[in-house]
Amino acid sequence: MRQTLSGLARVHDATTDVGFKMAQFCLFVIVFSYGYETIARYFFSSPTWWSNEIVAYALCIGTFLAFPQVTRRKGHITITFVNDYLPPKAVVPMRVALALVSAIVCLLVAWICLKANIQQYVKGELLVRVKPIPKVWLSVFLTYGFLSSGLYFLRQSFDAAPLDNKKDYS
Repeated sequence: MRQTLSGLARVHDATTDVGFKMAQFCLFVIVFSYGYETIARYFFSSPTWWSNEIVAYALCIGTFLAFPQVTRRKGHITITFVNDYLPPKAVVPMRVALALVSAIVCLLVAWICLKANIQQYVKGELLVRVKPIPKVWLSVFLTYGFLSSGLYFLRQSFDAAPLDNKKDYS
């Protein structure tokens, strides 16, 4: 069982690494699109129709592709004053509880997003833009980001728990 979970964790980490590389590429696309738009508009008086759309799409996709990596690296903003004032014995249980609550929230949001993805696909909903595209092409990244981050919070809840029966939480 432990080997299976370890293998799944490695696949999860590898998927997150690929997603983060794609998020970095999205940032490149944003910078390139704005740069191209600026040059086309102000130097050649020929603004593009696609730049704003590409930037909006890349921002959404990149944000939710990077979300799991931020969660994995524990890069979210944390408020530590509660832990700072807790007795040492209570710090680990508090970390476990917070990780579990975070996991539940992320997984619940992922479930809601998945239901919306299915509905968007079935109804064939489109984004109203210059060149309409199916909404699901973007919203699926929200589902991925929340699902993967929820799994990382779940993994962190088990990592934060003491592995032996000692009562030393310091």
